[in-house]
Amino acid sequence: MKKVLVLFVLGVCLVVITASQPRRAVEIRILSFNIQHGEDDQGASNLRTVLRVIQENEPHLVALQAIDSVGNEDRVRFQLRQLAAQTGMYYAYGAADGQDAASQGIGILSRWPFEKTQKLSLPHSPGADPRVLLCGLIRYSRWFTFRFCNARLEYASVFDRALQAAFINRALGESVQPVFLAMDMGARPNEQPYFSFQTKWQDAAKGSLLPTWTEGISGDRLDYIMVLENKRVQIKNYKVIRNYPQASDHFPIMATIEVW
Repeated sequence: MKKVLVLFVLGVCLVVITASQPRRAVEIRILSFNIQHGEDDQGASNLRTVLRVIQENEPHLVALQAIDSVGNEDRVRFQLRQLAAQTGMYYAYGAADGQDAASQGIGILSRWPFEKTQKLSLPHSPGADPRVLLCGLIRYSRWFTFRFCNARLEYASVFDRALQAAFINRALGESVQPVFLAMDMGARPNEQPYFSFQTKWQDAAKGSLLPTWTEGISGDRLDYIMVLENKRVQIKNYKVIRNYPQASDHFPIMATIEVW
């Protein structure tokens, strides 16, 4: 009886000690890249370069904008599926127009499987190109589930960009799970679409003047990685990847997020 009591007390002490120790932060690396419909500045395929960017930087999550599911001369070439097969990552595709087999849109890649994916059409003016928001629900562990989202806003209309930014903030801003949002916003931090994300979101590159498109000057940030405000989540670092300026008219960007 005494031996059983001693073992019970030791077990309780072990549980208390384990629970009192601080949980180590988990790091999640996020890469975002507008790949210009899979073509470099010479009109040739840039998919090998995109693959190299992913392999060299080893992100856990990848958001790709302006990605197609059709190649030249009407030969179907699902770019996202090719990249998923070569990286060993799970993928989800959101067609903005056309059908999934022959369309252009946005895609997400993940080291972890998606429990669920969702595509929402973004509001736009009559005659404007359709745009979508694509999200995947990911369960990292029993204690941490999050949403990873991707969007590409309208380039031609300031009004539509602002409308779409407000829609995304409204759709995601009350999420009970942490949200990581990658986006080709097409707007600088001093323009109206950005203002929708100033209250509830952390900008991974806040204060950075590095341009995210190849012809940009200091402060020309059009691409973003945002994190919905959450006590368990903080941004560790951010960088613009400038090694391959011929690959696209945008630079890839990357942020490391810490989760506690």
